[in-house]
Amino acid sequence: MVARWSGVRILRFSIGFGPRLLSWKRGHTEYAVSAIPLGGYVKMAGEQTADISTSRPPHPWEFLAKPVITRAAIVFAGPLVNYLMAFISLWLAYICGFHRPIPVMGVIVEGMPAQEAGFQVNDRVLAIDGEPIKTWEGMTNIIYHSPGKPLQFQVERSGVTQDIVVTPKEKESQDHLGHKKSIGQIGVAPAMEFHRAHPITALREVAVQLNEWTVLTLQALGSLLTGRLALAESMTGPIGLVFLTSEAVQMGLSPLLFLVSILSLSLAIFNLLPVPILDGGHLLFLGFEQLLGKPVHFKVQERAAQVGFLMLMTLIVVICINDVQRYQLLEKLAKWVGIN
Repeated sequence: MVARWSGVRILRFSIGFGPRLLSWKRGHTEYAVSAIPLGGYVKMAGEQTADISTSRPPHPWEFLAKPVITRAAIVFAGPLVNYLMAFISLWLAYICGFHRPIPVMGVIVEGMPAQEAGFQVNDRVLAIDGEPIKTWEGMTNIIYHSPGKPLQFQVERSGVTQDIVVTPKEKESQDHLGHKKSIGQIGVAPAMEFHRAHPITALREVAVQLNEWTVLTLQALGSLLTGRLALAESMTGPIGLVFLTSEAVQMGLSPLLFLVSILSLSLAIFNLLPVPILDGGHLLFLGFEQLLGKPVHFKVQERAAQVGFLMLMTLIVVICINDVQRYQLLEKLAKWVGIN
């Protein structure tokens, strides 16, 4: 759509990659459904220098005839749609409703500090050390950062407010970024509450949630690059997505929408990485063109794209092997065919 609005002729719009299973033509554009259902692509006229004869300048309706800022907008439209898909999916999940943890004791673990201090199921936490508690996450954050430190809980039990002092037990743990640290635990699990947001207020809640996911994703990528986070434990590929999606479908509409949102946001961020074969790589070359006043040589772009493609395919193969091991596919296949 952005390419069309910019006056660029679209030669092919394909859902999927590889051999075309079904295609039809309308105007200058061929629409196709292809064999490999991993996304899709838009082929534009004059998209690469090799598409244009050296004896003529690009036609006005070709991609390379457009200013750098226009081409950047066309390239950026892909990740932008991924982000919009993430936003819309999560917004639908919020207005459809989902179960979320609340600062009410749902489970008290035997032998842990909470039980020893006298907590009971259905106790609602109002404040900790005088700080009001609105969410379960806010409560656990204080507990995690207070190993061995006495905390004064103000709780409501059967309409009566009382104070309970508990000292979180220290435990060595590793966070989602691979950092080892000591955290506090008292041995409780939350009660769940069905939450359905108003369509207007949900807009702000979704924006805040997507911002948190974006920050966590970027932090995780940084930890991957520094080796703090293991690739096998932090990434999944097509095989893993099949399992995650099937589980989400069984759980209901809202969990499925949450998963679609997370995957779409991940795609938006991944596509913006400065790898030549990805949209981020194209934007990187366009940035160089803007700075240098001329395009990066076609041979350089072509070789960089080849290297980027090789890196991407290697990554996918490694992730798929990890998924096979993680989900024990070989063992499940052996049971399915009756091999002991």
